[in-house]
Amino acid sequence: MPIPQYQKPVKFQIEAPRALHPIIKGTLTTLFRSVEFDSGRRISIISHDLAQGIFTAVKLEGSDYVWKYLDQEINSLCYNRNDREKRVKERIRLGITRVICLEYQIPFSPWGILVGVRPTKLVHRLIDRSFSLEQIKHILSDVYHVSPARQKLLIDVVLKQRDFFLSDVNNPISIYVGIPFCPTRCDYCSFAAYPLKTHGHLLPQFLQALKKELISLGKMLQELEVKVQSVYIGGGTPTTIRGEDLALLLMILNKYFSANECQEYTIEAGRPETITADILRMFKDNGVQRICINPQTMNDHTLRLIGRAHTAHHIREAFALTRKAGIPIINSDLILGLPGEDVNDFEYSLVELAKLRPDNITIHSLALKRASIFGQTPSELDIQQHQGKKMALLAKNYMEELGFEPYYLYRQRYTLGDLENIGYGRRGTESIYNIQMMEERQTIIGIGGGAMTKLVNNDLSLVRQANPKCPATYSNQIEQIIAAKKYQIRQHLSV
Repeated sequence: MPIPQYQKPVKFQIEAPRALHPIIKGTLTTLFRSVEFDSGRRISIISHDLAQGIFTAVKLEGSDYVWKYLDQEINSLCYNRNDREKRVKERIRLGITRVICLEYQIPFSPWGILVGVRPTKLVHRLIDRSFSLEQIKHILSDVYHVSPARQKLLIDVVLKQRDFFLSDVNNPISIYVGIPFCPTRCDYCSFAAYPLKTHGHLLPQFLQALKKELISLGKMLQELEVKVQSVYIGGGTPTTIRGEDLALLLMILNKYFSANECQEYTIEAGRPETITADILRMFKDNGVQRICINPQTMNDHTLRLIGRAHTAHHIREAFALTRKAGIPIINSDLILGLPGEDVNDFEYSLVELAKLRPDNITIHSLALKRASIFGQTPSELDIQQHQGKKMALLAKNYMEELGFEPYYLYRQRYTLGDLENIGYGRRGTESIYNIQMMEERQTIIGIGGGAMTKLVNNDLSLVRQANPKCPATYSNQIEQIIAAKKYQIRQHLSV
């Protein structure tokens, strides 16, 4: 769903069988920031599953735009009954999207009607079912109306990712550790991140609870002889933890999860002003292989505007310290479409970041989530929506010049130009954790504040369990959290 350009509330009356109302309402909700039903313009949908194929028609009261389509390709023997039922919904979504975009002059997304956080999953599933690349391209184009550029991106990423999938989804696993504290809260942020100034008093109790969860789950995994492929410490900003507290955390991860022997060991140090030579030395001594230093922009004016407490100088200094410490891989994030920035501003960030020679770069498209400060007042921001695609293309070209290839991607709601977030890297520097976390082909145990545990079954279905985001709630409920999670994990791994 793009950052809405149509700000006025809209109302619709649905004329269609009651069973179709959820898909109709869901589609309209993705196209407007404020939409109500049961009054307003009448939208009529006809859908018939016939021997010749699936017929769909969409008409909007007072509009000259009418969409009709007979889908005969669905009669192919490669599809089953479930595919057919899903196709009915896809045709309705496409018809509504086409009519509404034309009537309200809403730009049609480069992703067509392929919604959801993980568009790669569709392509992976089709490959699992032995669909050819030509068949997949046809489905992406004809059914979902994905642009040729996004089709290529999807297939390139998927083919790279499949080399990272393992035959056993439950051994080895990956570990995520959530540290939900930050120096300050960025105005675009919607994650569980609590500023030290207002919530720092919760940190000691949180660290005690985190220690308990790490040790308890680590002992259980050792008992069950479950290996760990990757460890990822995220947040928040994990480098808000210092001194003995950080040393103890790293020691526990090595002792109970063999983090220093994992295939990949990552720590987010996203706020460069939190990075010191002592912390980096501690990381290196404990086996950390990958660190994230996230500028978001190299323009100091924008950094102040979005609530970051660092400057571009801090970013350059953090890179120099990290290289000196000998940590092999540095990932960096940039956000395209930040308030007040145009294509030239974004290109400046690309040029300046490239000079620092990161090994991975993740390009995020600005997402105005309601939980963020910016998301509450989107119409007041100077956002260059019309330049979003130019920025994305510019980023792609720069990544190619650097020898970087896309290896994972995901999407969010209310993004600039309905674009995507793409992780780029040189061959051999791809983040295993990011791939497994995004594609959900490996069990991941989440530990700490706001951490999500995903238990993956052999059929790739999931059982999710989330830790409380609030540090106080997490700390106060830690015994119950540990007991419930251990029971759930044991049940899962014994199947």
